[in-house]
Amino acid sequence: MVNVDLKLNYLKAVSQGRLRAEGRCLRAGRVISYAEASVFDAAGELVAHGTSTLMALPGKGLKLGLPKFLAG
Repeated sequence: MVNVDLKLNYLKAVSQGRLRAEGRCLRAGRVISYAEASVFDAAGELVAHGTSTLMALPGKGLKLGLPKFLAG
């Protein structure tokens, strides 16, 4: 997969503590897919959010035997 478009929003500065990231595929097409990710600080506050449009290039990349996106 290659990144066609990437948008990141940094919403809050974090200098210490543990971060937790959650990602999900919003649309998995045959060629184009759309995904998002959110990052939270130790208090559970949203500190960053991003979206990405991805393009599958058949026959390119590593052969891992995994689906394009893992089921969540």
